[in-house]
Amino acid sequence: MKRLWIKVLLAGASTGSMLAATGAFAQAAPNGPSEQTTPDTQVATKTRNSDTVAAADGQPKADAGDIVVTGSRIARRGLESAMPIAIVDSEAAKSFGYNTAYDALQLNPAVGPGLGNSNSQGEAFDAGVSNINLRNLGVNRTLVLVDGKRWVSSGARTSAVDISTIPDAMIERSEIVTGGAAAIYGADAVTGVVNIIMKKNITGLHLSATNGISEEGDARQTYLSASTGFKFADGRGSFVIGGNYTDTTPVRYTDRYTNRAGYVANPANTGPKDGIPDNILEPNLRFLQRSDVPTFLYNNQWYQLRDGALNAVGYDRTYVAGALGNGSGGPGGNGFSNHFLRNESKNGSVYAHAGYELTPDLTWGATLSYARTETEGATVFPEVRDDSRPTNWWGGTTGEVATLNNPFLPASLRQFMVSNGLTALPLSRDYHNLPQPIETHKRDNFTIGTDLDGRLGEKFKWSAFFRYGQVVDHVNTTFMPRNTRWLAARDTIADPVTGQPECASATARAAGCVPFNFFTTDAPSQAFLDYAFATRYEWRKNALYTGGANLNGAIFSLPYGDVSFAAGAEWRRETLSTRDDPDTVKLTEITFRPGNDYTLHPALDAARNTAEVYGEVVVPVLKDLPFAHRLEIEGAYRYSHYSDVPDTHTWKAGGTWEPIAGLTFRGVYSHSVRVPNFGELFSPQIVQTVGVTNDPCSGVFITQNPNRAKNCATVLGGLALPLPYPNTNAPTILLGGNTNLTPEKSNSLTLGTVLQPKFLPGFDLTVDYFDIKIDNAITAVPYLSILNLCVDSSSGPDSFYCGLISRNPANGQINTIRAANYNLATLGARGIDIGANYRFPVGPGQVRLGLSATYLLEQTTVATKGTAGIDYAGQWNFPRLKGNLMTSYDIGNFTLGVNTRFIGRSKFDVTDASSETRSPNRVPAYVNSDVTLRFRPSEKYALTFGVRNITNVGIFAPLRDTAPGPNSSGGVQTGAGYYDAIGRYFFGKVDVSF
Repeated sequence: MKRLWIKVLLAGASTGSMLAATGAFAQAAPNGPSEQTTPDTQVATKTRNSDTVAAADGQPKADAGDIVVTGSRIARRGLESAMPIAIVDSEAAKSFGYNTAYDALQLNPAVGPGLGNSNSQGEAFDAGVSNINLRNLGVNRTLVLVDGKRWVSSGARTSAVDISTIPDAMIERSEIVTGGAAAIYGADAVTGVVNIIMKKNITGLHLSATNGISEEGDARQTYLSASTGFKFADGRGSFVIGGNYTDTTPVRYTDRYTNRAGYVANPANTGPKDGIPDNILEPNLRFLQRSDVPTFLYNNQWYQLRDGALNAVGYDRTYVAGALGNGSGGPGGNGFSNHFLRNESKNGSVYAHAGYELTPDLTWGATLSYARTETEGATVFPEVRDDSRPTNWWGGTTGEVATLNNPFLPASLRQFMVSNGLTALPLSRDYHNLPQPIETHKRDNFTIGTDLDGRLGEKFKWSAFFRYGQVVDHVNTTFMPRNTRWLAARDTIADPVTGQPECASATARAAGCVPFNFFTTDAPSQAFLDYAFATRYEWRKNALYTGGANLNGAIFSLPYGDVSFAAGAEWRRETLSTRDDPDTVKLTEITFRPGNDYTLHPALDAARNTAEVYGEVVVPVLKDLPFAHRLEIEGAYRYSHYSDVPDTHTWKAGGTWEPIAGLTFRGVYSHSVRVPNFGELFSPQIVQTVGVTNDPCSGVFITQNPNRAKNCATVLGGLALPLPYPNTNAPTILLGGNTNLTPEKSNSLTLGTVLQPKFLPGFDLTVDYFDIKIDNAITAVPYLSILNLCVDSSSGPDSFYCGLISRNPANGQINTIRAANYNLATLGARGIDIGANYRFPVGPGQVRLGLSATYLLEQTTVATKGTAGIDYAGQWNFPRLKGNLMTSYDIGNFTLGVNTRFIGRSKFDVTDASSETRSPNRVPAYVNSDVTLRFRPSEKYALTFGVRNITNVGIFAPLRDTAPGPNSSGGVQTGAGYYDAIGRYFFGKVDVSF
C-alpha cells in the first residue's frame, strides 16, 4: 500500500496533476519569489511578480523587484535566474517540531545527512557540528552563506560550516541552489549553495517555546526563542535582535534496541550459485569476547566468571567459531552498549542587526552574532575493553591475563587453572564497570560585520562589506586510560608481608600505583581512577576575515530590455590553529592505539589568503513576442588567486525561455573548482586500531567477487586460501593529509521547466534534471574499499591499492592500511528534482499542498582513474526516490498539518555479487508522517500540538549500526542519519507576540 501511494504521488507530479503544497520548502519559480509566512501560517506560499513579500515576522519586505536571489548577484524582478532554487521556510518546519535549521534543511530531499547529532558518534574531530551535504557528495563541496556572505567554519579539518552556530530564531528563510555555483560565490560551491537569509525588519516582541518527548519517555528537546525590533529616526534606522536556546538530551543505542542485528555468514551456504544466501540477517548478534564479565575460550568451550562462579557458556547458534567469533544469543555483549544514537547538546545563540539610512542613496548596516554550542558524546572507543589477541590495544601486549599469583584471582578460576595445569590464562571482557570515555566540545562562535549599500544614479547600485568570524572549540575527553599505569595496575601480586594486593613493579609502586581487580564487576575506587585515568584537553580555533565590494545595474538597453551586470572583488583570510593537551607527560600515556607516542592530534597552524574578482551578465534577447514571452541568456566568470595552491577559473552559462506565459524552460552549464582545505592538506597522521576486518581474501568474503580468488592468490604468494576469518591481530589504519593534493574540477548541467498555468490558479510545478561530475576528487578511501579494490579488478591486482596495504608475509594477515587523502576519485550524480505546490479552497477553509522529491538516476564513484566506477544509486544511503509532502488545512483559527517523508525501496549494498550474497538484500520503503494542530485564539497567541513519526516507523535493523558508502563525510555514521531512530514523539509549542 505504501509503495502504491508513492507511485500515485510520482504519477501525479509527472503529469502536472499533482496536488502539491508549499511546505517547509517550496521550489522557487522564475515568475515570482517565495512569499515568507507570518507566525500564524504553516506553509510558504507563492507570489506573482507584483506581490510584496511578507517576512516571517509579519512585516512587509522590499518590493520583489529589489530581491537579489541566491545563485545570482544581479537584482531582478522575482526569481528569474536560470538556476533552480528551493526555499526552506524555518517557521513552517518549526510547526512540525523541527526547530533547528539543520533539521529543517534535512526535509529537502537534495540535502544529505552530512554530520549532525544523530550521525557524528565517534567522529574523531568534529563531533557535535551540523554540516549540510548537498547531493550526498560531501560536506566540503557545499558552500553555506549567511546573507550571501561566507560564514566561519567550525571544523577542525574541514571547511564546512556548522549550521548550529547560525541563530535559528533570526533565520527568515534558506535558499538552496543545487548545482555548481562557484562562479557566483567561489570555491566549495561544487554541489551547490545554501544561503541563509536573516531577519532585518521586526516590530514588537515575539516569544516562542517548544518542548517535546518521545513515547519512550526520553529524547526530550526544549527550544526557546525571542526576537524583537524597532525603527527609529523617523524610520531611517532599524534594529533587530533575537536569540534561541536548544537543549537536546542524548539517546543511547540500548534505549531503542535491546539486541544488535547484522548480517552473518550463512552456515547452510554450500558455495556460489547454489540458491542459498551467502549471508543472512541475524536479529540477535552477540560476541562472547565482548561480555561484561571475564570470559575465555578453552578447548573450544567458552567460560564466564560471573558473581565469583565459573560457568560454561555458549551461543544459541555459533556463526564464527574461535576467540574472536560471534553467534546468535547467549550471554555475550553486542558491542554497542555504550554507543549513542543521538548526542547530548545544548545551544544558545543571539543575533543583532542595525541599519541606518545615512542619505537617500547611502545605507549603513552592522551585524553581531554569538553562539555557544556544547556537545557530549561517545569517543571513537566508547568503552575500555580487552581481549586475548597477542597484539592488542595497549601497545603489543596481550589483554588481561589471569595468573596464579594474582591475589584477586577468584577461587573458582584458580581451581580451573590448577585442574588444567595452567599458570596463565588470557581473558576477554568489556569493562562496563569503568566510567565511559566521553568527548565534550564547547564551541564559541563570534561574528561581527559591517556593510554599506548605495546608489550611483538611477541604474547602478553598489555595496561593500567586511566581516570577521571565529570559532574556538574547547575539547575534553574524560576517563582515558594512561597506558603504562593501566598495565602496571593490572599486574598485581600479594605483598609478601601483609598479603595485601600491590602492583608488581616497585617503580610503579613508588609512583603511587593502585592495584586493579580486573575480575570484579564492582565499581573501582576513586584512588584507582585518579591513578589510571586522565582527561585530555584540546583547543582549536578557526578564523575568517572577509571583505568585498560589488557593483550591479543596467549597462545599456537592447530592444527587449536592459542588459544587467554584476561585478566585484572579494578577499578573505582563513586560519586554523589546533593544540593538543599541554601536559605532554600525560599525552604519552593516553592511548588506545599501538605505540606509546600519542600523536593523534598534534599542533597545526595553517593560513590561506584568497583574492577573487568576478562578473555576471544577463542579456534579454526577446520579450512579449509569439513563442518568446521572455528569452534571456546569462553568464558568469570568477578568477581566484590563492596564497598556497594554484589559481583557479570558474564560469557558468545558461538561459531561460518562456515561450508562453506560465511555461518556462531553463538551463545552466557550469564549471567549478574546489581547492583542498586545511585538513585535506595538512592533517597529521592518525593511527586507528580496528578489530575484526572483512578481509576480501578471508572466509566467505573471497567468494563475493568473481576476481578475488585468483587475485588473492597472486597477492598472497601461494598462501592457503581463504585466509582464516576472523583475523587474530589488530590492524592499524593510517589516516592523514597529503600536501601533494591538487584542486578538484567539476562540471554540472541543469535543465528544467516551470509550469504555472493560468487555468489552475495557485498551482505550480517544477521539474529539473541535474548532472554533476567531479574529477580529481579528493577522497580518503575507506579501508575496506582499499582492501576490495586491491583484489577485485578483472585485470589483476590493482598495484596502487595493493601498495597501500601491508600484510604479514608468514600468514597474510593485514598489518597496516594507508587510507590518507588522495586525488583518486571521480564522483558523479544525476537525477530529477520535482517540486509541486497547490493551494485551493475546500469548504470554508483552504488546503495547501507541497511536494519536493528527487529521483536519483546515478550516484557513481570511480575509485581509480581509468577503471570502471560503481553506481551506488539505489543503495540505502543513496535511495532512488526521496521526497517530502507537506499538507495543511486552514479553517478559522485552526490549522491541521501533515508532513510526510518517504524513501523508496532500496538495496542494502549494490556491490553484492548477486542476489544470493545476502538475505534480505533490500531495505523496505520508508514512509514517516508528522501531524500537527495549531490553534490561534487571538492575533497575539498561538498553540501548537504535534506528533512526529505518528506511525512509529523505525530503522531497518541492519542500518542501526552500519556505516554509509564512500561519499560519506566522515565519522561513524549510522542509519539514524537517514531514518528516524527516536520513534513516536510528542511536542507542544506556544507563540506569543506583543
